[in-house]
Amino acid sequence: MTKPVDTLVEIPPPEVPPAGTNWWGLSVVSLAMIAGVVVFASATSPRIPTFEWGPHTGPPEVNLDSLVATDDGFAMLSGMTAEGVVLWTSVDGSGWKSQPLSAAPSQLASIDEGLFAYSVLQGRMIERVGDRWIEAPGVTNFPDEIRARQSSGRPSIIGFGGGMLAMSLFGDVWWSADRVEFDEVVTDPGWGPGSEVELAFDSMCNPPSRTSPDVPPVVETDAGLLALISRNPAEPFGLWPVCEPRVWLSSDGATWTATESTLEGGAYVYDLAVREGVINAVGGYGIGQSAAWTSSDGVNWEPMTQPAVDAGIDLYAIEADSAGWVILGRQTEGSGTVGWTSVDGVCWEELPWQVGGLATAIEDEHLLILDRTSYPEIWRASVTGGSGSCR
Repeated sequence: MTKPVDTLVEIPPPEVPPAGTNWWGLSVVSLAMIAGVVVFASATSPRIPTFEWGPHTGPPEVNLDSLVATDDGFAMLSGMTAEGVVLWTSVDGSGWKSQPLSAAPSQLASIDEGLFAYSVLQGRMIERVGDRWIEAPGVTNFPDEIRARQSSGRPSIIGFGGGMLAMSLFGDVWWSADRVEFDEVVTDPGWGPGSEVELAFDSMCNPPSRTSPDVPPVVETDAGLLALISRNPAEPFGLWPVCEPRVWLSSDGATWTATESTLEGGAYVYDLAVREGVINAVGGYGIGQSAAWTSSDGVNWEPMTQPAVDAGIDLYAIEADSAGWVILGRQTEGSGTVGWTSVDGVCWEELPWQVGGLATAIEDEHLLILDRTSYPEIWRASVTGGSGSCR
């Protein structure tokens, strides 16, 4: 196999103050100290900002997609180019290296310390060797029942127990111990078979939009796997978001148990994420009526009181990693991005108004947000060391 040639693209960011730095705020604080006035901030205002934001110029490609955090930085894919599909990687989100990939993958998933690049029908592991990414010689062929590319944009391949887990649109579960061949481990799912999306059905929820095909959001927790699946048997299995979800748990991916935990009352969930034993989910109860929930065990859920989300906002994405959390959404009437970041899931900072996009990834010291409509601009947040504790 011909070795791909790495291309290093180093484009320094413009020398502008980080977004969110308010010089007038420093003056106000100084005056308050002189006058002996104690200024009380809101309960969600951190004493020391946890992230500093700034714009960066990303890879000079169009149709960049599938941004993920890797073991030592970030990665994403280009659309089809003269060289084929290109893998772009970066340590900190500012300088990017490129290399062409075999076939034409459209999505990435972080699996252990490597990447899995895949399309609808097949994929291939990519491992870090020194300062290069090397494609594995073997190709993983997906069973016909599995559709690997989802409407939500979430990776539909879950790394678990040294292998990979996938779920079909009909509710069946497939497992690959060697990341090459898949075996069907759940053929008669307890949550019921999927139904044709084209058929009429009754639903109690009213999300801003419903798309298909997709599979339920599945995440790995300290106890195993957690999936949110509609408790309504009339709901087509392949719709996103999940309406009136019930929590299902599994320790091995083959045996699943339904809990009594449900998010009823017309609730729907777009996305969920896990960090340090905390599970958070975002969705809502209707158009412009967003909501978020939190749980420590996946069974008992409570509404998140922070961040405080105004009416007219729809929440679509949540991501978590070692540096913290990010929640992203959009204005119901308009295209503006809204969002919040947190280092502990308790105290939240609102994104600077300039930051836009719904594609995000987090690693140890940086957070990236990309807007697919304004490439090659990337918004990067650097961890400041602020406590993030609230007043």
